Amino acid sequence: MSHFLEARDLTVHYGNVNALRGVNFHVDQGEIVTLIGSNGAGKTSSLMAISNLIQGTRRGTVEFGGEDITHLAPSKIVKLGISHVPEGRHIFPKLTVEENLLMGTFGAKRYDKARAAAVLEEIYQMFPRLRERRTQLGGTLSGGEQQMLAIGRGLMFSPKVLMLDEPSLELAPLVVKEIFELILDIRDRGTTVLLIEQNAGLALQIADRGYVLENGSITLTDTGEALLHNESVIKAYLGI
Repeated sequence: MSHFLEARDLTVHYGNVNALRGVNFHVDQGEIVTLIGSNGAGKTSSLMAISNLIQGTRRGTVEFGGEDITHLAPSKIVKLGISHVPEGRHIFPKLTVEENLLMGTFGAKRYDKARAAAVLEEIYQMFPRLRERRTQLGGTLSGGEQQMLAIGRGLMFSPKVLMLDEPSLELAPLVVKEIFELILDIRDRGTTVLLIEQNAGLALQIADRGYVLENGSITLTDTGEALLHNESVIKAYLGI
């Protein structure tokens, strides 16, 4: 069976450090899939390997829509429809909110102003606060607003898959709730989501399926609901 996005036998080394050890996982169209695990388990390396952004040695295969994308340049992977919102947001602090969003169209073969305007309007409908702040410099936004801006920028290419790395990091609980509601909205609008999240409980609540990563290997996979009630997951990651 062919999956929408599939990683097979992913192995990543940074010098003598083994970040991933033959990892296999997949994401089917329309799903929210989450990777959970402690710091250093290999979660970020998994997303970086898919985007071909690894600054080390990578082996294994990545397929998207039945096509082998393992050795494609990161820019080509984006154009195929995989958007990566990295940990830490990485917005442009001296550009306005709208300029930051429009940077999400950078690299398009032909800049279609009408198309960009239509997608921008859709982003503003999803993120009303960004519309309110569209002329404000990115660096003056709150942490939650910057995260919304990073996600909005990631959606500007109308991706088929949105990969999110720690979207709730260092945000207040009420803002985290809002971000997770937005992730569900993004999925409901037709974008498949691959999520890395420090708050394993929240991630599993919205995920169709989850994978547990430990020391670079996947040790457990199940539905999000089943993992929420798994005793070893509860003990290790849910703080209960």
